[in-house]
Amino acid sequence: MEKLKQFASLKVLCYVLAPILFLILMLSGIYLSFQNENTYDMSVNDYYQTTNFADNYYGRIRSIYYSISSMYAEIPFQVSDTSYSLIQNGEEEIYYQSPDYYSGFYQYFRFIIVDRQSQIIFTNIKTDNYEQEIENIKQGKYYWYYETENIQTDIEKIDEYNIRYDYGLVQLEQLKQLGLDFYIDFDEEQVEVGNSFYLEKTLYDTMMGVKEVPMYAIPITSVLLILIVIYLIWSIGHKKGVEGIYLNSLDKISYELVCIIAFFLFVIVVVVANAVTSGSLNIVFLSLSLISYLVAYTILATLATTTIKRLKAKTLFKELWIAKIYRWIKRNMENLIFSNTSIMSKVAIVYVGIIFISFLIVLFFHDGFWIILLPVFWGFSFYKIAQYMKQIKTIEQALKDIYEGKEEVVIDSQNLDKEFKQIATYVNDIAKGFSSAVEKSLKSERMKTELITNVSHDIKTPLTSIINYVDLLKKEEMPSEKAKEYLEVLDNKSQRLKRLTEDLVEASKASSGNIKLNMEILDVKELIKQVSGEFEDKFEEKHLELNTYMPKEDCLIKADSRYLYRVLENLYGNIVKYALESSRVYIDVFLVEGKVQIQMKNISKEKLNISAEELKQRFVRGEASRNTEGSGLGLSIAESLTNLQGGRFEIYLDGDLFKVIIEFERQKKEH
Repeated sequence: MEKLKQFASLKVLCYVLAPILFLILMLSGIYLSFQNENTYDMSVNDYYQTTNFADNYYGRIRSIYYSISSMYAEIPFQVSDTSYSLIQNGEEEIYYQSPDYYSGFYQYFRFIIVDRQSQIIFTNIKTDNYEQEIENIKQGKYYWYYETENIQTDIEKIDEYNIRYDYGLVQLEQLKQLGLDFYIDFDEEQVEVGNSFYLEKTLYDTMMGVKEVPMYAIPITSVLLILIVIYLIWSIGHKKGVEGIYLNSLDKISYELVCIIAFFLFVIVVVVANAVTSGSLNIVFLSLSLISYLVAYTILATLATTTIKRLKAKTLFKELWIAKIYRWIKRNMENLIFSNTSIMSKVAIVYVGIIFISFLIVLFFHDGFWIILLPVFWGFSFYKIAQYMKQIKTIEQALKDIYEGKEEVVIDSQNLDKEFKQIATYVNDIAKGFSSAVEKSLKSERMKTELITNVSHDIKTPLTSIINYVDLLKKEEMPSEKAKEYLEVLDNKSQRLKRLTEDLVEASKASSGNIKLNMEILDVKELIKQVSGEFEDKFEEKHLELNTYMPKEDCLIKADSRYLYRVLENLYGNIVKYALESSRVYIDVFLVEGKVQIQMKNISKEKLNISAEELKQRFVRGEASRNTEGSGLGLSIAESLTNLQGGRFEIYLDGDLFKVIIEFERQKKEH
């Protein structure tokens, strides 16, 4: 398709074919309309026997009659028609009208009207013998006369008029009452070349010589012409080897100047073409007419081409003088009125401007068609407001995307107004910084996870050997009690290091989400009973009194049983390690607003001088000493695993009171 756009030879062919097809279409249309016109009888070969000629002829009869009958409007008789001049010929009164008084078709008629009673003559013929001229008219080729109340004519169509039209009979009756004899004929020999009648007759004769135009000529020509126009509009501006729209020197000249030059050239062509039509219909006439047509086509095609190219390149409206003036006024008005102005002040100024312009339109255009300017202006104002709101919506959507954590949020500020471009720049910078920070954070998190996993794996191998050798040494007889004591310490520390390594890997997987969950419906009450039973002996060792509350209703949640058990195990282990001995521990289950909530409360044996958020961080414990068996990862692991399963994990500290809340959405029991 791109190659078809750039096919120069095809474009030239279309430019050549377009005027030819249009000329064929125009001539075919003229012929068909000429053929279908009722006043042109294509069944006869003589123009003088057509209805069109009869129409013109009979119209001349009527116009002469009306000019004469108006003179008899007053008694005594007065000549009121200034087109007639009195010529005294002996005792005869002759009222003469110059043949040049009428132009075009009518100027080639000769007439004589005789008042039988007064012998007054009305005529456009200068002669000394009117009786002879009357005989000449009677014997002429195209005559019509009314004499002694009888009509004679050799034009068949006019006879039909006398019978067909009532007003014709009325005129005959009036001629009879006035006592007038009317003689008229058409002087074909006086017809001049270039006269409208000559051109009309020539056109008729030409059309009679043309063979019948096929009925499919017009639709086929129309379709081809439309396809050519569509292709040219589509391909104009595309050139082989050039990206985008190609603009030549003409396309870079001011558009208004191009239009003015095209207008004057077109006017010159029209004037020349009009002068050409005053000549005879010969080869010179046809040649000059064709040249005028081609020149006019070239002017219009050039103007249309440069207009389309400018529209495609989006330079037309930017380079218009009126657009430049508008932008200059707008820029200066903005600098004068809107610079350092608050948004509310700008809105107020625009609002007052709309009211003021509406008032001016009503004041100056309250009558007539131009009142439509008011709804047009309101529509334009609404469109501009809608455009502003659309831009605000674009910025709002971008901020929403950033808020939701979406990456690569970019606002295209090219189509934004000046007021929003700076805001768009700020938003794009924030989005870019946010994306960069997220990318760095993810990269850092991945590196940490990989580091922890790799280091833990590297530690595990020698640690396993150490533990195995410690087990072997424990089976051997130690040389002294001191050696046994050292071996016991080594065993404890190696086991603690093993648990720390395992917790470290688990914490890394939980925080990065690198865990495959098997979500299922669980009964929280049963799970609490199971964990409590397993820690019963450890609670007794620490003299901890366990108090449990559970509702009668079902407490079902959706979670992974293995990892939720790990969460509870961590929290129970945390109580055993850090709760004050001989104190009470509360494990409660509540139903709160469609959620299942697990609460664990105990009194810490050490003073809690740390915040809840800090306590959930890795390697942080509630006591300063690092000699306890805890790794500092239990709460962090518990929180990460809870969040991964869609739950909520919160820690609350009140003095020495340590409280944990785990919350999940309550599920309905399946039947």
